[in-house]
Amino acid sequence: MAETTTTPAAGPPPLPRPETREEEADRALRHTAFAPGVAPALCALFLLTIAAIPVLQHVVEIRRNVAARREARAQDLPTPPLLPQAWDVLRLLPTWAEIRAVHHPADALALLPPEPEIRAFETALEEQSVLSEWALPPVQQSLTGLLGAGNEQAYVGREGWLHYRPDVEYLTGPGFLDPARLRLRESATVEGGQTGAAVQPDPVKALVRFHEQLSARGIRLIVVPVPVKPMLHPEKLSARYGPSSTAAALQNASYARFLGEMARAGVTVFGAPAAVAEAPGPQFLAADTHWTPAAMERTASALARFVTARGGLPPDASGKTYTRREAEVASGGDIVDMLKLPRGQRLFVPQRVRVHPVDEAETGEPWYPHRNADVLLLGDSFSNIYSLGGMGWGEGAGFAPQLSYYLQRPVDAIVVNAGGAYAARQRLRQEMLRGRDRLRGKRVVLYEFAIRDLASGDWKLLDLPPRKRTAGDGIE
Repeated sequence: MAETTTTPAAGPPPLPRPETREEEADRALRHTAFAPGVAPALCALFLLTIAAIPVLQHVVEIRRNVAARREARAQDLPTPPLLPQAWDVLRLLPTWAEIRAVHHPADALALLPPEPEIRAFETALEEQSVLSEWALPPVQQSLTGLLGAGNEQAYVGREGWLHYRPDVEYLTGPGFLDPARLRLRESATVEGGQTGAAVQPDPVKALVRFHEQLSARGIRLIVVPVPVKPMLHPEKLSARYGPSSTAAALQNASYARFLGEMARAGVTVFGAPAAVAEAPGPQFLAADTHWTPAAMERTASALARFVTARGGLPPDASGKTYTRREAEVASGGDIVDMLKLPRGQRLFVPQRVRVHPVDEAETGEPWYPHRNADVLLLGDSFSNIYSLGGMGWGEGAGFAPQLSYYLQRPVDAIVVNAGGAYAARQRLRQEMLRGRDRLRGKRVVLYEFAIRDLASGDWKLLDLPPRKRTAGDGIE
């Protein structure tokens, strides 16, 4: 019998290799057909759109500048420039004399505008953009009202509450004293930060140095880190938390280590988070980054008792006493402003609160800082709110006046809204360099800052000027 062979059946043909997205786009472009005149029309429309934006910006700004110049002349004031802000870029360029003085490539590189100036110019252009001014507010209102969306600065929470992004990131981010985190913050700022200068990210170094400088003058430093909204009101941000969760404040992973480092260095830290949590009702404003008047006053009262017990203050010799009165104020909140919603928006209505302005009992005059007081408050916007009228929440009722009321003694204050990690210390140093020694006669310095600055602030190492000797008093 003849032997037969069986040929194996052929399998299915192999599947073609799938195209990449780049290959698919290239194939679509190569096989796209346009009717006569469509391609040039699209290109012309595209170029016209690009050109129309700066032209529109020029027209609007020039009209505004003409009106501003007319008003300035009517009031006999210096006239502002006529050209739009975009032409300010010429100020970043070197002058002809500087160019002619170049004799080496290194000299030419030195003429290039610094990165911080370039970034500041770009930011100013974005803020003054007519297109953004017209288009952004209605778009943001639609996104916030229909979808509950915030922006790069603000999160929309529950029950009409708004949250500041750095406040949330203080809790959700890594420990602020983690070595890898410290290296990352420092290197990221050097390479691409808006300031173009290195950040000193370690708060322990700055606070210990400040403590040592004050101790050399016989002054006690008390650090007052004020909690931020999501620490005490996480239920207003996420449904995962109930009202009972606010009994214990949430914290960054490095805060316990921070307290240990402060204790080892002999730096006194006041437990502001616990004091704020004891205040009745909500401790923070619904659409603002700051605390309520009740939370601020409760903290001032607790801090006054703390200072009296541990600050070593003698009886006050000024003879001044302080009284309070009640007032009602209403405002929308700084986080509403961050959303850049249209004027007259109704998504977030103003919130009403009761404040207590402080007056001198003897004269009835509103509270003011006393340079010769033995207590100095260094603070940020948490101290300024309810005192600085421009913040929209009243005047004369802020943290420093409340401290005077509860201590029943004068208080000196250096308060700067931004840069809580260094701004007030820097202002103190500048005052002393100008011959105004704000530390003269001080026994206690209270350093208040938002607790988020521990994770995101620039903790500059600032050296205070040495004490001056006088013929009459010795060391001052």
